[in-house]
Amino acid sequence: MHDQSYYVHLESLKDFVRELETQIHAMARPNDFLLTLGEHPLLFGEFGEAGSLADAHRAAVAEMQGLLDQVKGAIAFAQDVTTTVADGYSQADQNVAGDLHQSGQETGLLDPLLAGLGNLLTGGQGGKNG
Repeated sequence: MHDQSYYVHLESLKDFVRELETQIHAMARPNDFLLTLGEHPLLFGEFGEAGSLADAHRAAVAEMQGLLDQVKGAIAFAQDVTTTVADGYSQADQNVAGDLHQSGQETGLLDPLLAGLGNLLTGGQGGKNG
């Protein structure tokens, strides 16, 4: 039977979110350049083919801007989801640790373990004279 457990490495999720942020910033550069293309008139000339080329050029720029906006939206969504998942796992870890600590204090189950650790840290001399 295969292991049904799972493992989440929170730092990897946080690294993933940072990389997505980098990708969003990288997408802004081509989009900014595309915006500047629309600010200047195209100087292809005053003949029919030039007008058609200018129209095709404007349509291509608009399509590329739309695609970049879609990619940025998808990256932002993935970033939000990943952050939510990482925060959820982090909070769950904190809750479990708090519950274990509280349970250990209430039942005294951790007392032998803590005493043993104390003995190890003091070189086996904890509580003994001699």
